[in-house]
Amino acid sequence: MAEQPDQTAYPVAGDGTMRGTGPGGAKAEATYYTAERVTTAKKNIEEHDWAKNLFNRVLEGDEIHYYIGPQYGPANFYAECDDEFMWMLQPTTKIGRVLPPESIANCPVHGTAVRSINPFCPYRIDPINNPYKIQCMMGGEWYPSNDYAAGDMTSGEFPDDGNGCLHNGQYYYFLREYAHMVYGSTVIPALRSLSQAYQITGDPRYGRSGSILLARLASEYPNHNDRKDRLYFAKYGGRSPKYAWKTGGMITDLIWETFCLEGAVYAYDGLYAHMDQDESMLAFLRNKGLPVNTGGDLQAYIEKYILRAGMVGLLNGDIRGNEGHHQAAALACALVLDDYDGEHPNSLHLVRDAFHGSGRSAHMLINGLARDGGGHESPGYNRIKLDFIRVARGMEEIRKRKPNLFPRDEYPDLFGSDQARRLFDYFIDITILDTFLPSIGDVGGIGAVSRHQPQFYSYLREENVYAFNRYGDPRHARATTSPETTAHFQRGDNVKRTVSKGELFEPYPDEETMHSALADPASKIRRESRILDGYGLSVLESGDGAHRRAVMLNYTSLIGHRQCDNLTLEFYARGLDLLPDLGYPASWDYRWQWDANSLSHNTVTVDETQPVHDIGGQARLFASVGGVHVISASHNPYPPGRYVPSSPDAPEINLYERTTVMVDVGQEEFYIVDLFAVNGGEQHDQSWHGLLEDVIHPPLDWQVQEDGTLAGPQVAQFGKWKDRWDRDREDFPSFLTDIQSATLGEPAAWAWPTGLPEKDQLNLHIVPVGGPLSIITGRGRSPVRAEDWSLDYVIARRKVTDGASSFFLTILDGFQGSAVVKNVRLIEEDPIRIEITREDGVDLIDLHVPTTPSTDTSHRPLGIRVQSPIEKVGDTRVGQCTVEGSPGFHHGTIQDLDYGSKKISISGSDTPQELHPGQAMRIFNSGRSALFRIVEIDTEGDSSWVTLDATALIARGPVDHIGDGSLSLDAYLTFATSGKLTEKGELGPGPNAFSGAWLGEGKEAQLLDGAVQTSPRSDNGGSNTIFLQKRISSGQLQKSFGGKLVSIWQYGIGDSWEIARISQTEASRI
Repeated sequence: MAEQPDQTAYPVAGDGTMRGTGPGGAKAEATYYTAERVTTAKKNIEEHDWAKNLFNRVLEGDEIHYYIGPQYGPANFYAECDDEFMWMLQPTTKIGRVLPPESIANCPVHGTAVRSINPFCPYRIDPINNPYKIQCMMGGEWYPSNDYAAGDMTSGEFPDDGNGCLHNGQYYYFLREYAHMVYGSTVIPALRSLSQAYQITGDPRYGRSGSILLARLASEYPNHNDRKDRLYFAKYGGRSPKYAWKTGGMITDLIWETFCLEGAVYAYDGLYAHMDQDESMLAFLRNKGLPVNTGGDLQAYIEKYILRAGMVGLLNGDIRGNEGHHQAAALACALVLDDYDGEHPNSLHLVRDAFHGSGRSAHMLINGLARDGGGHESPGYNRIKLDFIRVARGMEEIRKRKPNLFPRDEYPDLFGSDQARRLFDYFIDITILDTFLPSIGDVGGIGAVSRHQPQFYSYLREENVYAFNRYGDPRHARATTSPETTAHFQRGDNVKRTVSKGELFEPYPDEETMHSALADPASKIRRESRILDGYGLSVLESGDGAHRRAVMLNYTSLIGHRQCDNLTLEFYARGLDLLPDLGYPASWDYRWQWDANSLSHNTVTVDETQPVHDIGGQARLFASVGGVHVISASHNPYPPGRYVPSSPDAPEINLYERTTVMVDVGQEEFYIVDLFAVNGGEQHDQSWHGLLEDVIHPPLDWQVQEDGTLAGPQVAQFGKWKDRWDRDREDFPSFLTDIQSATLGEPAAWAWPTGLPEKDQLNLHIVPVGGPLSIITGRGRSPVRAEDWSLDYVIARRKVTDGASSFFLTILDGFQGSAVVKNVRLIEEDPIRIEITREDGVDLIDLHVPTTPSTDTSHRPLGIRVQSPIEKVGDTRVGQCTVEGSPGFHHGTIQDLDYGSKKISISGSDTPQELHPGQAMRIFNSGRSALFRIVEIDTEGDSSWVTLDATALIARGPVDHIGDGSLSLDAYLTFATSGKLTEKGELGPGPNAFSGAWLGEGKEAQLLDGAVQTSPRSDNGGSNTIFLQKRISSGQLQKSFGGKLVSIWQYGIGDSWEIARISQTEASRI
């Protein structure tokens, strides 16, 4: 069906709208696909197999799976298509792209059963062979029944003319699904491939097909003037019919539109040169109703109806994604439009907004990253921060063209900070067993049991090429390879076979440089026990080859894509994820009830109350010596005044701490001791779930609940009920069926066999401390899962009075063939001492965890002792063990510092000889705490200088407002969004990410009480307020900080430090 675009006069300018440039705009040449960049691409294709393979993807395309995903469409196929096919590839935006909630993932034949396959989109599309149709993944049926592309609107049982199909009283929106899917998964990849193929080959067939498709997109792209009715949510009053908070968007939603727009804009740059070389193409477009007599007319049309329309969306927030998304789109528009003094919006407006307006890019890779490079979101989403590579590249290209317009002090080098460099290290260090990315927040998931071989050193690949080119760090070179290709290199194979792909149009390191870096011993990525304290996780990892193992403790305080997973534990061994988490939600509809619910995670919940998403994660004890590895961390999931307790008089929860010890007792044998301490409320539940396999229960006196769910015998699965605290509920307990319970008076083990031929198994020994425990087991699922999908849970429950403390003690044995742990016996409870019997010996474990509050930052006399006949363990003591000869802690204060070199001068009762590189040093004051690793110790006279492994810098920005005792920065303080303001504009009570931080340096340094940052989409446009502990007058603050670029630091002179002492001797006879 040949559709004609709406043509109106260029809209009249108004606030927040665009003004047309008309033919003959500022752009005169390709500004992204420069001659240098195209030459680089050709050189890469000539010299590197990865580039040849990548170019083949450009020509042949990727598979389509979802609304977004493929990078490339089949350029060779499209080059052979006729003009009408290319025109119709992009549907008219008069067809909506949003479905009413009841129609999402609903099939006229299979109904909502298709949600068990994919609750978001259980359809496929094939625009080449079956245009304007979707295929059900369950039955393979194609919808609609009519041939819309040929002009047929009514034939068959399931016709859809673009307004939906009414069948048996239910509406189905096949063409809306198609129109949405084809844009992100077909049109944008096609434009990317055709533009790149044209640039590399010069073949006009690619240029013609791409230009026609881009012209069609321009004729259909929504805007905020004459095409408001085409906007993503236009049919629903501008807001999602399902999520009232969600608005914005153009063809797709406001997040996905960022990278779709970016792709279209760069495609325009790549196709630009062809547009005035093809008169017959212009004639075709004129016949379609476009006012394009010349190539310049076509260029102006695309600039107006795609670039400037998109730029308006970026400026008004209707195109906005995760940090990195919209900034990259903005720089693409600015670079490609190449107009710095024309009508609004122009390139200058976009660069300014990206760096200092809503984008806040100027200091984002300082203020939005922790000192170890971790971002504010779950690991997968943190990867989006790498989009700032494109922002940085775009800025440098723009600066080449306009060297005097964007000074470096105002538009700084984004990857020049220590945090930015550590962003690449973060993805190396967070990778576990060269295979797994930890399931923290919305990432990963649980699936069928499968053993994985080491796959990658980093979740990043080609981004590591950028890092190596930029910093020259051999570890980044190694991260471009994989464990498999490293073996090739060690055998002497050609280095070209060992490295990963790069980016087609970006320089790639020459073979000699890469060979030298990979031969450097510093390139080796050592998988040892480690801590990423800025982000909030620790990995205890050991073993060699196929018998490597690791346990991960999560104490993150994420801002985005967070779940109620405070202090969750994950356990990996021999290529298996033995203690997987639920990961990315199976559906947003049941996220808080199931996927993100704290009861669903391997952690502790108080009074079945969901934790608030606040800060509070901190580690106090970390050590790795011989065969003993320990981490102790706490969180503050229930801060007073920030959550709704189960009852008004519920006792405060101020102890929430987990101590995890991994003990190596052989090359292949090990076990984990885990102790969770909690107080407050009246009911403490520790949840455990293992593999997606049936659990084997120990022989206890089980009481079987015949009907109902954990919520009660009368509560149906997924039902609503009123709980014992008189709260209306519809979450985890009613999702759990097959309930049985028992009293546990002695240690017992639950087993999760893997079913693998090697007989891997997880045994979970639960050890009651403080009297018998109630054990409840059941199996549950999200409603969107298939009915035969279920996950077994074991819940240890203790009811307490007056908020008394509970200790949950567990031994985890992940073995192959024969269990390592044969028996567990609790010997003492204060402090806790357990005896672990193995095949060839007996070990004693002491755990000293006081019941005093863990939610503040004060010193806690934590400690462990492990005694084993195994030589590498012996008698190992870490911290305070309350036994004779307990090592205790080194401690002192910071006397002087040098932030630039990461050095602190310390005082204390200990000599420098007692401090060693690799030790964990905790630096703290009453407001904050951080764990660093010691790199070096130098003695200068009476002074001892300690070099730390990470920067102390937290945030940076120019001061733009000063008040009495407060100031504001013209920068976005990502982690300050957890702060709260009172109605009077004062700092609210509760935890604050900036409490105890230091503003400025030297004599001007001031201790902070906290900071509050509002969202860029808020009424005040995203302002922040930083509160000082001292109420210093605005005049005095003006003298110290007015008009300056200021820094906020993790620690300052006078802060305290402590290091757990460690001793290891030969064990006496046990």
